[in-house]
Amino acid sequence: MKYLICLTILVGFYQCSNNNEPLSEAEQRAADSLSKVRQKVVSDSLKKTNPLLIIPPDSNYTGEYTDKYPSGIVKFKGQFRFGERHGQWLSFYPNGMAWSELHFDKGLREGLNVTYFENGKINYTGYYKNDKQDSLWLFYDTLGMQVAKVIYKNNRVVRELPVDKEPQTKVKH
Repeated sequence: MKYLICLTILVGFYQCSNNNEPLSEAEQRAADSLSKVRQKVVSDSLKKTNPLLIIPPDSNYTGEYTDKYPSGIVKFKGQFRFGERHGQWLSFYPNGMAWSELHFDKGLREGLNVTYFENGKINYTGYYKNDKQDSLWLFYDTLGMQVAKVIYKNNRVVRELPVDKEPQTKVKH
């Protein structure tokens, strides 16, 4: 916390003394470094509050992202494109079992979403369109028996359907 206060004071002092004069290359590098340090401090603080939060290394980051539990097991795995989640993202429980598979398009949930219970059975499946639940969603209990079958449109329930009596074993794509 003391570090964050000192960093804030330094940045404030730097901004007050600037007087709108152009920065030298060395001053610009120092300012960029301070900005990145501040982003890291804020990011780490937010992750302590919510360990499941996914934040890119910087606001324009493009590339692979992997977050791990203290044990070294992968927690999240995916890609960022210009600071937004993009493509397939995988999440895992602390024991290494799959938790979810979700697809993103420019930061918005798009396409198939599959979430699993810690025992490996499917919890629910459904599709997103423009970051909203869309189409048929299937919900299961921990034994794999279907407990709900719901049609969504723009995040709203359109209709609930009768459930199947057979347990789900695989995701239907």
